[in-house]
Amino acid sequence: MDAPLDSAPVAPAPRRALTTWSGLNCSVLFCDIAGFGDPSRDDEDRRVVREVTYRILLSALDALGVPPSDTYREDRGDGALVILSPAVPTASLVDPLAGHLAVALRLHNHRASAAVRVQLRVALHVGPITPDAEGLNGQAIIQTARLMEAPALKTALAETGADLGLIVSPFVYEAFVAHLHGPLDPGSFEKVTVQVKETTTEAWMYLTGAKPRSSPAPAPASPDPDGSTVFSGNVQVRGDLVLGNKIINER
Repeated sequence: MDAPLDSAPVAPAPRRALTTWSGLNCSVLFCDIAGFGDPSRDDEDRRVVREVTYRILLSALDALGVPPSDTYREDRGDGALVILSPAVPTASLVDPLAGHLAVALRLHNHRASAAVRVQLRVALHVGPITPDAEGLNGQAIIQTARLMEAPALKTALAETGADLGLIVSPFVYEAFVAHLHGPLDPGSFEKVTVQVKETTTEAWMYLTGAKPRSSPAPAPASPDPDGSTVFSGNVQVRGDLVLGNKIINER
């Protein structure tokens, strides 16, 4: 049985707060739980995974000192859409946010069973958003969703077992990531091509918490060809040295 979850930070800004951000460049953050619908999970497992994910995500945002009034979020079932006001520095949503997420995920996954282990895909972009009667609208939201669905990101998480896969748009990388001087090294981001639905673009991917790969076993030595001998170093021979058949003809 998992330990009781810590209480989540204060609720985010209500929808009416979005009207003051409408048309302005906001940071758009999509978070998705990899393998959420895996058949090996039951409904109770998914409940735990959702609670853990929200606790980790909201605690990480809270650690940045972002006021609830500067954050708006929508639940997406297997993840969340988070909109942050123009007042929140986008760079902080890469570093130190990625570090906070990585530490929390590592601590949880270290003691979690496979059914409630959490791997997160997080996508970040910047652009104008517009609220409407049913929710939010804006190309920036669509673009961020496409980044999160990047096949390269999904494959990398599956192959490495990483806790966190962060993917950012070219604008976010060039304007913010490339200029970071903190613990997160911009050189640890890998450039990837994203082709999802009608979107084809480039992006930058960062993984953390990957499982160490075991070294491949050395290949067996090839047998020497018949009749060959290989010496290493100085060799002194006294008497006969016979390679192959020794035939002596006596007369």
